[in-house]
Amino acid sequence: MSSSGSNSDKDEQDAISAAIGNFGRWQMKISLLMSLLKFPMAWFTLSIVFLAPPTNFWCNQLPQYAYMDDITWKSYSIPDNSTPEQEGLNSGYCTMKDLVGNQTTVSCQNGYGYNKSIFTKTIISEWNLVCGHQRLIDLTQISLMIGILTGNIVFGILADRHGRKTVLMVCIFLQSLFGILSSWIPWYWGFIISRFLLAISNGGTMVTSFVMCMEVVGGKWRTIVPILYQIPFGLGNSIMAGVAYFLRDWRYFHFALSVLACLYISYIWYIPESPRWLIAVGRKEDAIAILRKAASANKIDPRDTEASMIEISNTTKTNKKATKSSLATLFSTEKLRKRSIILYINWGITGITFYAFSQYMGHVSTNIFLTVSTGGLIAFPGTILCIYLISRYGRRYTISTAYFVLAGCCLGILFIPKGRFVYDWPRVGLAALGIVGKSVSVPALYLFTGELYPTTLRNAGVGVSVMFSRLGSMVAPLIISMEELSPFLPLLVLAIASIAEAILVLPLPETKGTKLPETIEDLDNAKAEAKQENSEYRPVSKD
Repeated sequence: MSSSGSNSDKDEQDAISAAIGNFGRWQMKISLLMSLLKFPMAWFTLSIVFLAPPTNFWCNQLPQYAYMDDITWKSYSIPDNSTPEQEGLNSGYCTMKDLVGNQTTVSCQNGYGYNKSIFTKTIISEWNLVCGHQRLIDLTQISLMIGILTGNIVFGILADRHGRKTVLMVCIFLQSLFGILSSWIPWYWGFIISRFLLAISNGGTMVTSFVMCMEVVGGKWRTIVPILYQIPFGLGNSIMAGVAYFLRDWRYFHFALSVLACLYISYIWYIPESPRWLIAVGRKEDAIAILRKAASANKIDPRDTEASMIEISNTTKTNKKATKSSLATLFSTEKLRKRSIILYINWGITGITFYAFSQYMGHVSTNIFLTVSTGGLIAFPGTILCIYLISRYGRRYTISTAYFVLAGCCLGILFIPKGRFVYDWPRVGLAALGIVGKSVSVPALYLFTGELYPTTLRNAGVGVSVMFSRLGSMVAPLIISMEELSPFLPLLVLAIASIAEAILVLPLPETKGTKLPETIEDLDNAKAEAKQENSEYRPVSKD
């Protein structure tokens, strides 16, 4: 057994799979716990939909007219022949009749009144984010996205240095703390700062939980589990819509979500450190202790795991520089540079198309609760479809095809006039198909990105990649605003962007059926030796 294919030449990934299996009770528990973290990720990332929903407003009653109801007051005070001023999705009046002077109109003299038939209190009505202050609504979401991308980078690097579990628990705790603080802080700028800190921890939770989920499974489950991991994000939208339906005050709504997020602090007793990370940084004894517990949980006879434990213990393939990972390391070799640059461009476009298309979906229905909850449910079949497609056709072609589908949907909607059909059913159907395409491409791109980076850089690599998605998400509102110039521009730009991403993903090496690289040396020394872990896989050459 001295050949290159002998057991002595297996890497840690093979030894881990041999010791505890590719997927069992232990992996199922960790995978489920990590996927459930997608709920608070969705809640805090997309809660702006209910914190600042479309709002109708007008000048508030003057004290001497306090006896009038809203309808009577508006008919009395709104200037003749005036039309509501449009402020994004909000519509209202920033002026009123001059009831005491000689001017035709004056600015609002006693603040603003708001339509509270759907929401009793929003951040718009509480802090009067209208009439010259409406850009503060955009700042609320932009600051959140900046915080998330900061968390993706900072905590991604820290998790590669100090471990997955430690960083994940810190993020979960901070996410809960700042979520509760954001719910009750009385000042707008205090809300912005606390929500920014919430976003940083949310970004750390996002990237670390995904990598943790990916590193505990093997074989075909390395494809299936990271995709299933994404499902709760869409379901989280539906849950969030349900909470908002019953709690129409933004403070109670945000506090309820934050309290639910506190439940995840209990993870400190239920999740271990990633054995793969422990091995990569040389802590083999700690890894072996965890793997023995995992094997016991998976009902594997200790005698069947002993050879693998000895192999892990005796291996000399340890990355001594793992604790020194940095952003510069992501560009330290030619292969890493190529992969990083292409992935960052792809993720930037993903951020633009995902958030811009999601925002466009909000125009489909006037029922905000129905729109948000349905959008989350539509993503479910696409995620399931993603598993089949990437297992059969690989990562690159699945992602590319999904983006071509999205581009086709955008162009199709563009050429179908609004209002021609009952309930605009062809446009709604194409929009739904576009969401399915996004729910195929995004999980596949997450998986693809994690597989392209070695273990010692995986958290940092995924974190920086997702950071570019957040940068793209900041551009999304500008894409939608192009509708003011021409109704066809937003969809045309989205179609072109989707086609560009469908093409740009193709130069990356296919990872279907290959071994996960553990170190940078693995990446650079890798030849065309892709391992066939399952009969459905075939070897694929690397770049």
